[in-house]
This record gives sequence, C-alpha cells and structure tokens, in this order.
Amino acid sequence: MREYITIIIAHHEGKAPKTIRIRKRYIKAFGVFAMIFILFSVFSYSMSLKFLSEKQHLKAEGHRLTQEIKSVALERQELKKEKALLTSKLKNLEEKLLLVEDYLSKRGLVKNSLAVGGAGRAKEAPYDPSYLQFLEDRADYLLSTLKGIPLGYPLYGRITSSMGWRKNPFGRGYEFHSGIDIEAPMGRKVFATAEGVVEFAGWYADYGKAVIIRHPSGYLTLYGHLSQIDVKEGQKVKAGEVVGRVGSTGRSTGPHLHYEVIEGNKPIDPVKFLAWE
Repeated sequence: MREYITIIIAHHEGKAPKTIRIRKRYIKAFGVFAMIFILFSVFSYSMSLKFLSEKQHLKAEGHRLTQEIKSVALERQELKKEKALLTSKLKNLEEKLLLVEDYLSKRGLVKNSLAVGGAGRAKEAPYDPSYLQFLEDRADYLLSTLKGIPLGYPLYGRITSSMGWRKNPFGRGYEFHSGIDIEAPMGRKVFATAEGVVEFAGWYADYGKAVIIRHPSGYLTLYGHLSQIDVKEGQKVKAGEVVGRVGSTGRSTGPHLHYEVIEGNKPIDPVKFLAWE
C-alpha cells in the first residue's frame, strides 16, 4: 500500500512538469484538523449568537430593573409624604380629643380627664400600635360617656320656670322648684335626652304621670306632668326616643313638661345640659 500521494503540476509553456509527493497521513491529519476547525467555528458562532442574545436580554432586564428602582424610589417618596401627612393628622386628632376631654371635664361631664392641666399628653410614636389603641379607647370612652349624659332639650319650647326658689303658683309663700318647666301644647312628643333604662313609669305624686330614666353616666332624668306614657319600666331607651306626651297631670297649672336632672339623689340645674357654651 502506497504511503504517498503524488501530485503532478504540468506547465503549458513546455517546461518539465513538477511533481509533489505528500504522505497520506498528512492529508488525513489536515482533514481532521479542517473538520475540527469547521466544527469549532460553527460552535463559536453559535455561542457568539447565544451570548449576544443573552447580552441583549440582560441589557433589557437591566433597563427594566432601573425603571423599577426609579419607580420604587418615587413610591417611597410618596409614602414618606403620606406618612408625614398621617402623622400630622394623627397629632391634630390627639389635640382635638384632648380638647374635647378638657371641655367635658370643665363642664363636669367627664371625670378623670387626661387633658386636665395639659397632663397626660401622649408622647408615644405615632405608629406605635399601643398608642393608636390608646386613642381609640379614649374615643370609645368619650362616645360611651356622651351617650349616657342627658344633653339637649327633651322638647323645644319656652322655659316658663327655672330651677330654684319661686313664688308658690297655688297659694301663698315660696317653694323650691327642682327642675325646669317647658311650655308646650298638649300631646306634643317628649324625648329622652340620653340612652338609659326606664326606672319608673307611672303616677308619681305631684308630678302626675311621669317617667324616670337611669343613665349609664349615673344621672337620672325625670319627665313629669305627662298626658301619656310611651315606655315601660325596665325598657332600654336611646337618646331621642319618645318617652311620653305633654300633659297637665298632677300638680300643674296647664300643659307643660317638668324636666329634672338628678345626680346622687340631688336635683341639679338642667340648664347646664341644654346647650353647649
């Protein structure tokens, strides 16, 4: 078996042909090298395309992340502004809550107010859950207290007699009037001035037909000289609920409502409860 391949190169100008002898193993080695080179080139090209694609993808992903970072930064700025606004509103709410407590305390309607003399002003961080719970509890306390305090008029009309000493309308001398008399037409509705439980509903000596309500605040309210009673003893009533109708029963000179506010078995002037000062 021949180990060489002979290549003869002929010249057309009449020169002698040139002979080249190449070993077969060199040709095989060259073929293998050429094949490896081609495969490597194809692989390199494929990898280059892959890397280029990944580079484009990473570039797009980087751009997206940059936009997201900017968006998050803007959101953080907005949240910071909202937090500052919420903190301001929360402080304002606290101030108003303390002012309400202070006002009600000065009126004698709320006891042990945290706002008296400026003491008890909360210093907790605005977002401390215990602080927020504290404000919520105080608001619930004030609402509960106010619901049980007899505020406002049981009906609207001219006050014909105030609390205190007055001339006896039925004879000589003077007598102590324990409430106020509100002039109103016969049959006009009389409303409870706070929520509570009806303690008495019936004939009550000189008061005639009367209703007495005990309120959660400890106060009692009395509605006297009624022509009609619309509630029963033990019944729970809400502020503004009808308890009876104006009349002239008992010791009365004409249609009107006798209204009393009682604390510790002693009548107190209802006028201080009729309207805010």
